Amino acid sequence: MLELGIISDEISDDFDRACTLVREWGMRHVELRTLWGKNVLQLDDDEIDRARGIVRSHDLTVTAIASPVFKSSLSGEPRVIEADFSLGGSERFEDQLELLERTLRLCERFDAPAARVFTFWREPWTADLAQAVAERLAIAAERADAAGRRLVVENEPVCTVGTGAQLGELDEALRRAAPHHLHAIALLWDPGNALAAGETRAFPDGYEALETTRIAHVHLKDAVVDSDARVTFVPLGQGGVDYGAHLRRLVDDGYAGTVVLEPHYRPEGMDAERAAHIAVEAAQALIAATLSDGVATDGGA
Repeated sequence: MLELGIISDEISDDFDRACTLVREWGMRHVELRTLWGKNVLQLDDDEIDRARGIVRSHDLTVTAIASPVFKSSLSGEPRVIEADFSLGGSERFEDQLELLERTLRLCERFDAPAARVFTFWREPWTADLAQAVAERLAIAAERADAAGRRLVVENEPVCTVGTGAQLGELDEALRRAAPHHLHAIALLWDPGNALAAGETRAFPDGYEALETTRIAHVHLKDAVVDSDARVTFVPLGQGGVDYGAHLRRLVDDGYAGTVVLEPHYRPEGMDAERAAHIAVEAAQALIAATLSDGVATDGGA
């Protein structure tokens, strides 16, 4: 059974308000990225305790710490990139590993099963690049394994791995680079990101490039891409990803985790809460219509 969650700041930076609405809208799962205008990795101890209390008071679970780890240059040299939720001043690999350690500690504090990581700023894709990224991620996987946590690697248009095809190639490289820690690093599949990265058939083509048993987490967003490659985010089912077929296929292939909405939907003149509610309702309606025998929007409660 699939369960729907959402990244909290897609609703509001006020974490208590976001969690209140998550419950009102029939969900029980949140993912943490920014809270009270701060990246989750920048929260101090008092803010972490406050956030934990809010999660408990609303009887929610935290699906993952959506960190910006490895939204950085593979070489360690500073680069100016237009990207959301990255942290400046931490370009060196050693700096990123420090952020990773903080992410893993947050996973423990929030009892989150996964830590989201990326694949470094985009460079021309080659087999050698895939191997270089995999070798860095293997070091991170060893750290996660020691902490008893799991990394999930997301495909992201501004990073080296944007499409399903690239994520599949990276996974093959990970099998070579991290054979003893492969259980501590898996895939975060985002078909909307794959579409935005130029993979016009994110489903089925991008998805079928992946070993489905390696998918440990899923983000949901939809978009329309025009002839000039401009991306406009829309509610689920109104864009270029065939989510009806994709969700059914996920269930058929045995995926039983949470699917986390990250809609990025914000029409001009509409406030974040209203836009998020529209996106949630669209996702819930699509799920109910296509998977009514196998999906819970409220965690099965």
